[in-house]
Amino acid sequence: MTTSIFARQALSLRKTAIVLIAALILMWFDSKNSEWFNPVRSTSHAAMQPIYEMSLLPSYAKHWASGSLQSKEALRRENMQLKSQLIHAHAKLQQQDYILAQNARLQGILSTTKPEQFDLNLAQVIGTDTNLLRQIVVLNKGKQDGVQVGQTVIDEDGILGQIINVYPNTSRLLLITDDQQSVAVTVKRTGQRAIVTGQGIPSALSLNYVFKTSDVRVGDELVSSGLGGRIPAGYRVGRIAHIKDGQADNFRIIEVTPSANFIDNAYVLILQDKMLTKSKSSSQ
Repeated sequence: MTTSIFARQALSLRKTAIVLIAALILMWFDSKNSEWFNPVRSTSHAAMQPIYEMSLLPSYAKHWASGSLQSKEALRRENMQLKSQLIHAHAKLQQQDYILAQNARLQGILSTTKPEQFDLNLAQVIGTDTNLLRQIVVLNKGKQDGVQVGQTVIDEDGILGQIINVYPNTSRLLLITDDQQSVAVTVKRTGQRAIVTGQGIPSALSLNYVFKTSDVRVGDELVSSGLGGRIPAGYRVGRIAHIKDGQADNFRIIEVTPSANFIDNAYVLILQDKMLTKSKSSSQ
């Protein structure tokens, strides 16, 4: 009697054969009527779903990392672009502020003059004198523009000085801060007359010939008196900043802060007397 094939094989091989045969039988039944096995099929799919998702995790991680890097790079580029736009915006605002400031300064200059008495010749400061010890600047208006020696120059805040030299297209302006320049003034509060003299620096003037008994105070405003006819009356010159009694004489030592801007004034106004201009035109 011959032994069966299953008797000569290992136990695991027999189990495998039984499972295969059972699988074939089930596949045959499923082909005949698949609806019988739908519940089993749904259960097996649900059970395999976590395995599917676990197998996709490396792919998800790769896509997430790639997307995260791209998002960070895009945010970095957007941030740099916004910073650049902000810098440009600030630059434009600075330029607009400068233009508005210049416009306000020019309007201030024009509003301080007396148009019925003077022709207003707007000039630009284009340089300084070669002698650094003198308070002299160069203007871009000259003889061809009607500029004459002795004409007064102001800005929107007060008197700057007088024209001392005239050339065809330029002129030289001696500032009242020069130590060889002086202006006859009046204390606006009391009407007392005095002389303001330059100290050779753009930030201070001296009020001279004021007695210790005189009624002057810190903060008093000084305006041109017109005495001597060199400079028109009624224009601001400065304000008293400090008062000290001198030891050697009866006069006070008084320091004055100039009204005009002697440091960074780009535009000035030359006062040209209309009566002198008319008389000169008629004589010609």
